[in-house]
Amino acid sequence: MEKSKQGHVYILESDNCDCIKIGGTDFPPAKRLREINETEPYKTLGPWRIVDFREVSDWRKVEHNLHYQFRDVQNHEIKNQKELFHLNKKVAVDALCAINPDEVLYRPKIDRLFQEERFLKYITELFKATGILNCIDMQGIWTFALFPSTNGGRFFTLNIGSHEVAFSTVSKKDRKQENYIVVDKMIFDPDFTELQNWILSHNGGIQEATYSTAKERAAAIHFECEFSETIDIFKIQGFRRAVIAYWYDTLIDKTNENKFSTYERYHNYNAVARILEYSREKDT
Repeated sequence: MEKSKQGHVYILESDNCDCIKIGGTDFPPAKRLREINETEPYKTLGPWRIVDFREVSDWRKVEHNLHYQFRDVQNHEIKNQKELFHLNKKVAVDALCAINPDEVLYRPKIDRLFQEERFLKYITELFKATGILNCIDMQGIWTFALFPSTNGGRFFTLNIGSHEVAFSTVSKKDRKQENYIVVDKMIFDPDFTELQNWILSHNGGIQEATYSTAKERAAAIHFECEFSETIDIFKIQGFRRAVIAYWYDTLIDKTNENKFSTYERYHNYNAVARILEYSREKDT
């Protein structure tokens, strides 16, 4: 029986190794990362963390091509491994970005993301403000579905475990775009008056998130406006503090449970990779 070809190619780095690791896997990168950090010879050189990744139609082919491209700098000193390279991580990332686009899965949705410039800016700022871009190693525990098939239409849905923490709907003639974000209950405090007023001024509201998968500290905010205006919420004092307090705490709990989200199969790894790349470009 032919082995599955679809999977992930990844680049890892460690503060305890002067090489990067270029590998591939049938599994989600976060799951493979755990195995690497628990297995020799890589365990001694770790802990490793994810630098970049792609979900591709044939990971063995892409991995082989990358290994062949950098064969002259392959590490032969460390035994029982063939995936360490004396290579600057930016060079490796550039090579990963340059792989044949036809190898990359789910391109139509990613192309649409980059055509919807206002949405791209919003989701990038949301990822930054919530700290999700700093939690690349936790993908699969948190999931990002791009243009999911939902009644009414959505631009995206973001979950932590089975817990929906953010989404934005597609506006229609009879309905404005609605944006939803779960934050910490501290948002009810007087210190967050400016943020509260902004939400209310955009036909929105704030309430306790009482559904079963929410933590006790959950509050849900919703507001109506297009992405060009929605992005203003990230500039208001207190938003970042309220959202990180809840999201990070929830992420840590789910990580400790060592469980992937039930929505992991819908997670768009390549969309996250492109958002990460876009964020890097904007920061340079």
